[in-house]
Amino acid sequence: MPIGEPNRFNRQPGSGSRNTQEKICLIVNPRAAAGRAGTQIDKLKRLTERAFEQWDVRLTEAPGHASHLAREAAEQGFDLVAAVGGDGTCHEVVNGLFEDGKPVRKQTAFTVIPFGTGSDLVRSLQIPKNTQEALWIAATGVSLPSDLGWAEVTTDDGPKSEAFINVASFGASAAVARRVNEGSKRFGGTASFMSATLRTLLDYKPHEVEIEFSNDQGNHQWASSLMAGFIANGHYCGSDMHVGPNGTMQDGLFDVCLFEPTPLSHQLFDLRHLYDGKIEQSRGITTTQVTKLSANASVPIFIELDGETRGRLPASFEVKKSAITLRGGWTKV
Repeated sequence: MPIGEPNRFNRQPGSGSRNTQEKICLIVNPRAAAGRAGTQIDKLKRLTERAFEQWDVRLTEAPGHASHLAREAAEQGFDLVAAVGGDGTCHEVVNGLFEDGKPVRKQTAFTVIPFGTGSDLVRSLQIPKNTQEALWIAATGVSLPSDLGWAEVTTDDGPKSEAFINVASFGASAAVARRVNEGSKRFGGTASFMSATLRTLLDYKPHEVEIEFSNDQGNHQWASSLMAGFIANGHYCGSDMHVGPNGTMQDGLFDVCLFEPTPLSHQLFDLRHLYDGKIEQSRGITTTQVTKLSANASVPIFIELDGETRGRLPASFEVKKSAITLRGGWTKV
């Protein structure tokens, strides 16, 4: 199958869009969407049978298990591995497809069947949230060599390296993610993130952060009191916050947004720009595109990767260009 071209399978008459040539492994987080995903397994299997001739569904049993299942599926030669859940499930599955910074199997592509509190990655992949339509994209969509983020963060056990596919952030944004993950999420993604964002704006205390970054203009430094920093490979995080409007997942660059503290009234007024694609109009913001970035602070500042709290500063982030093949519903990039 040519990379970057729609899949065209040798179908028998009347077979519709069923994929008869590839094997897909669906890795399901049954706890996604407050446990609703676990009640839909039989329906998921019926819909997958319509879309693929060769398939398997595997359920996660504990945090981190999705990475083990993804690595196992790649080693077994599956052509596609799909994360069924939210962005946290996507993060685990993608990390399972890599070992020591290299793909377990280059021919294995990644896709998403959304089912979770936060399903922001699918907007960048142009995958619909309807399960049947998402499986149709998995079966007949476009495969593109795409960028992957790689982070080295500080933990209590020392430095730790791992991939992120969508967005990394630190500061108030990581505090928001932590609040959402510790909450019940019973009111859905948008309400959970909005509530956590407003509470964090009221009580978060910014600290001085020193940042170094590289791009095609050379090496640069930034140092100031920081409210939040976003490092975007995809476009959206935090239930539709549009933090990466200027790039694609195929350009070898991160979109970076650094927020300095402003009066609370300005922060509340500019909150709309996190959602309307005009983030650059926010006051106190620095935006740029980078290939590498490192950040340091004299106090612990937490980091989230794909919505999951993963460590603290100091940390470094690097684009791995075209490191992963993604299947999505793109008509253009």
